[in-house]
This record gives sequence, structure tokens and C-alpha cells, in this order.
Amino acid sequence: MIQDKKDLKEYLAYERALYFGGENSSWLPAWLLRSKFYRIWQYLWTLRHAEYHKNRNTFWDKAAFIWYHRRKYVLGNRLGFEIPENCFEKGLLIYHIAPIVVNEDARIGENCHVTGNFCVGNTGAGTKSPVLGKNVTAGWGCSVIGDIRIADGVTIGAGSVVTRSINQNGATVAGVPGRVLHLKK
Repeated sequence: MIQDKKDLKEYLAYERALYFGGENSSWLPAWLLRSKFYRIWQYLWTLRHAEYHKNRNTFWDKAAFIWYHRRKYVLGNRLGFEIPENCFEKGLLIYHIAPIVVNEDARIGENCHVTGNFCVGNTGAGTKSPVLGKNVTAGWGCSVIGDIRIADGVTIGAGSVVTRSINQNGATVAGVPGRVLHLKK
């Protein structure tokens, strides 16, 4: 979670390197062409600033949070993203502009890679949301639903619906309902 300016800079530098290779030479063409990675990066930059201001407690930060949250909402409507603040740790990489819905109680670890049409949510009002570990990769159209835990390094196959905890690190999960198909050795 972003607590101070140092954390904000660290998150943004790390994620910018994911999208643009850490070089201005690859960022400039993306900016000029308004490529999908530039537009996703614009949303992510706004999300991280909203998180920073939400986690601080001054009058200025409360006002800034309202502005960044509103901006995130507008960009999210254009891209189809509904990602609340403080759900994703450092290293969120979104590959496609397509619907992504995350419940505000969900917690997702570092280096999560998401394609499109991804849903992380609970089973209804008053129930808990999933907790995903580090280095999780979510395929196109997958859903992770309920009070479950996903271990580190899990790959969730396209179209899978995961409703049970996956405790094996490095597992490959697929199907409806999702089940472990392969374990990394």
C-alpha cells in the first residue's frame, strides 16, 4: 500500500518500466499514438495517485483524492476498468482494454498480470472477497469469486471460474469450476 511519496515514486517507476521498458524512447511513441498501453498507463498513474492521497490524512490530500478518484472514474469508464484503490500491490500489468472488475475488499499481491474481461469479487453482500498472492497471471475472461485464497505464482486459464482456494504455489488452474491442472516443479 502506498503510504508516502517514496512509495508512490517506487510504484510508478516499477510499473512504468513494465509498460514501456523504463526508457523514454518507448514512452514517446506510445504517447504520440495514444496506444493502448499509454491509455492503460494513464489510468494506472491516476489510480496510484488516488491511492496515495486516500492513505494520507491532510485537508489537501482529501481534496486531491476527490480529484484523482473522479479522474480515475472517468478514465475507467472509457477503458472498462472498475478497480478500487488499495487492491493491487506494486506491479499491476494490464494487457488489454476490456472490462476488469475488482471488489473493493479484494487484495492482490505484487506483479499481477491481467488480460481482459477479468472479475475478482465476492458472492454477495456481506461476504468476503478473494485474496490473490504474488505473481498471479489471469487469463482472458476468468473470474475469481468468493472467500478464497490463491497462492503465489498461480496461472489462471482463460475462461476459468475459480471458486475454491488454490494453495499450491505455481499451479496452473483452468476450467469451470477451476481446478489445478499442472504444478510447476
